[in-house]
Amino acid sequence: MDENHMSQKRNKTFSIKNFLFCWGLFLFLHLEVKGNPDTSIHASIEAQVLASDAGVSPFWIRSLQYGQVPLENTSAVLKAWSGKNYHLKKKYDWKYELEATGWVGKQNDFWLTQAYISGRRGKWELWAGRRKEVYGLGDTTLTGGFYAWSGNAVPIPKVQIGTRDYLNFAKGWLGVHMTFSHGWMDNQGPTIHGFLHQKSLYGRFGKPDSFINVFAGLNHQVMWGGESKIKTGGDYDYYPSSLNSYFYVVTVLKDREIIPTDTLAKYDDLGNQFGNHLGSFDVAIKFQPTWGEVLVYKQSAYETGRGFALTQINDGLTGISIKNKSGGIIDQITLEYLYTANQGNYISGLAEFLKIKDPHQIEIESYFNNGRGGWQYWGKGIGTPIMVIDNESQGNKGLGFTLNAIKSYYLGISGHFSDTFSWKTRISHSYYASPRNHLAPRLSDADFISQFSGMISLQKILSEKCSLTLQFGYDEGRRVKNTLGASFGIKYILL
Repeated sequence: MDENHMSQKRNKTFSIKNFLFCWGLFLFLHLEVKGNPDTSIHASIEAQVLASDAGVSPFWIRSLQYGQVPLENTSAVLKAWSGKNYHLKKKYDWKYELEATGWVGKQNDFWLTQAYISGRRGKWELWAGRRKEVYGLGDTTLTGGFYAWSGNAVPIPKVQIGTRDYLNFAKGWLGVHMTFSHGWMDNQGPTIHGFLHQKSLYGRFGKPDSFINVFAGLNHQVMWGGESKIKTGGDYDYYPSSLNSYFYVVTVLKDREIIPTDTLAKYDDLGNQFGNHLGSFDVAIKFQPTWGEVLVYKQSAYETGRGFALTQINDGLTGISIKNKSGGIIDQITLEYLYTANQGNYISGLAEFLKIKDPHQIEIESYFNNGRGGWQYWGKGIGTPIMVIDNESQGNKGLGFTLNAIKSYYLGISGHFSDTFSWKTRISHSYYASPRNHLAPRLSDADFISQFSGMISLQKILSEKCSLTLQFGYDEGRRVKNTLGASFGIKYILL
C-alpha cells in the first residue's frame, strides 16, 4: 500500500491514551448516574474481531456501518458509546450522543464516530456535531443503502435545524418533515476547506395510523467553497465561499443579478450552479394492514442542475419492504433494484409531454464524481455502498467512482428463531460499467462486469446486559476483492 493510499485511509497510529481517556469518560458517566433510577443516560461497550482469507472485510460486513468496520483485517474494533435521550413529555429538552471507535490490527485508528448535542422544542430540534443519519424515503432497517445518503461513511460534522418527526396538520391528515444544515467536508480529495449544504423536505398524506400513507419529497446536498489542494495558477485554485455564493447554493437560482456574485466565481459557477449538487427525488406508499406493513418506494437520482429536466428520473433506487408484526423465523423482507446507467441521457414521457428540453442532453452525468472530488468522506462513499468507491475495489485506487453505471439486485431478510436469537441476511448481485458515450447505443449486458456479495448475521441475547453477534460474508466477482470472512462481536450495556 503506497503512502498516498495510506493517507487517504487515515491509518494514523492508534493512541492508547486517547482510548483510555474516552473509556474513563464513559466509566465516569456510568458511575455518576448509576445511583439515579430516573436517569435517561445510557452507555455501552462493544468489541468485534474480523478475519478473512483475503485480508479484507466482506462487503456486506463493512458496508452501512458509518465507517466503523475497517476494509483490511485481521482487525479488532472497539466501540464505547454513551447517550442521553429526550423526555418526549417535556416541551423543551436536550440530548447527546458520544461514541468512540478504535481499530487495532492491519489498520490502526481512533476517532469519535458520534459527538453531538441537540436541543428540542416540541418536534423541532437544533443540533451540532457528528451524528448518524440517513436521508431518503425507504426501509431504513434492512435497505442495501439509500441512494444519496446511506449511513455508509463516517458522519459529517454539521449544524442542523429541522423537525425530528413529521409535523401534523389538517387533523393529522397532512404531515411535513424538513431539515436545513451546514457542514464541513474533509480535506482528502482535490478540494480542501470545502463546505456541505444540505436540506430536505418531505410530505405525508394520510394519518400516521391510516391504512394508506403517501409520501413525497427530496433531499439536496451541495459540495461548495474551499480551494484546490494543488494550486496551478488557474481559475479554480480558489472557489467562491462568500455569503453571496451561499445564497445561490441554497436557492439554486440562476439569475445572477439578484445579488452580486463573488469575484472568485468563474464560468462554471456563473453559467451553471455554484458548487456540485446531488440528491434524490423520493416517493413512497405505505400500506398498514393489521398483520404488518408494506412499503413501496422510489428514489430518483439527480446531479448538478439537471434534476428538473427529468433526464435522470429513471436512475435511482426502487424498493419494496414487507414487515410481519407477529414476528417469526421471517419477520421482514426487503427487495431493491438500483439502476444508474442512463446518467443524464434518459428522455422521460413526462418531459416529452411537458416539452422539457435539456440543453446538456449529450453530456454524461458521472454519478458521485465531480471536479471538487468524489462523493465521499474519510475514504468511504456517502451514498449507496453498491456504487463502490475505487479504493475498495479490485485494481483501482483513489477516492472516485470509476464504474458507476450500475444495475443491482438486492435482497435483505431478517427474522427470529426465538425471543433471544435473531438472524439477518443481505445478498446482492450487481453489474458495473463505465459511464457510457451518449452517442453510442444503450449499454448491453456484455458491457458490464458482475459482482456477488452476501452476508448472514446471527445475534444471541445472553441477558438484559449482554449480547453476541456472529457474521459470515462472501464476495465473488470483478468489482471488489474475492473473499470469505467472518466477524465475532460482544456488546455489553452499562446503563
